[in-house]
Amino acid sequence: MLFGKKKKDQAKRPSTIREAMAEESEDQVEITEAEAGQNDDAVVASEDAAGEDVPAAQDSAEEPAAPETTPQDVSEITSKKGYVDFGALLVPAAKDQKVRLDIDQKSKRVVSLTIAVGASSIQLQAFSAPKSGGIWQDVRQQIEESVVKQKGRVKQVDGPFGRELHARVPTVLKDGRKGWRAARFIGFEGSRWFLRGVIGGRGAIDRQAAQGVEELFSKLVVVRGDEPLPPRELLKLSPPAGAKRVVAPRRSPQSAQGSAQSTQAGSGASTQQTTGSNRTSNRTNGVPQQAQGPGQQ
Repeated sequence: MLFGKKKKDQAKRPSTIREAMAEESEDQVEITEAEAGQNDDAVVASEDAAGEDVPAAQDSAEEPAAPETTPQDVSEITSKKGYVDFGALLVPAAKDQKVRLDIDQKSKRVVSLTIAVGASSIQLQAFSAPKSGGIWQDVRQQIEESVVKQKGRVKQVDGPFGRELHARVPTVLKDGRKGWRAARFIGFEGSRWFLRGVIGGRGAIDRQAAQGVEELFSKLVVVRGDEPLPPRELLKLSPPAGAKRVVAPRRSPQSAQGSAQSTQAGSGASTQQTTGSNRTSNRTNGVPQQAQGPGQQ
């Protein structure tokens, strides 16, 4: 397992966090850290190529089958073996899977996980929810309003986990031209918790390319805990126990401003951690950083 933290100004000397985790899987999963709100894997295009309609996930000649399972509560599993433990989320270890821990720079808290599978990625957050449910419906409406305020476009469609949002938001391309960023917002409500995922990369516009992240989402396990929490409280995420930090290569031009480190252990997963949003509260409306335009983080 790889885990590390990227600093903008200087690199820390690699150090052992705890003893390496006992090997439970032969698969390799890389774990790293990055700045909250960073999204290197989004699908972008120029305004000329964007057209007028929201870029919906394309239907292939053969529509991919929906996953046979759905996210579970920790009370529904008998063992954590085979999972990478991120506190509120247990992630099934898989070969060549890359997991990034998105870190709030001010509070130093992990605010989300971003997992890359092939050409697609998914950002994950788990929240407390009332027993009566209904959180996802409210969150969809708020995400839609947020996208529209940013002069983006969004529409609701039926997906493998129920209603989901397909959106595009304005962005600036690397060559300075105005463009758009595509994303799929999916959600699932469990026992007093709500799991929200944002699919990026090729999976935002291609259902076939999204199969890997959809399958992963369906196998996630949520650990809410028994303590009373107000609705929409972000459930605490944390780096996996055990790992030693080793220098990891930078993944994007933006990261060239700083240095990256990662941690290796024997669980078989790879994670990246990001730092740098201005959140000061654990409360949130579930609208992820990808729904925010430039300068709105």
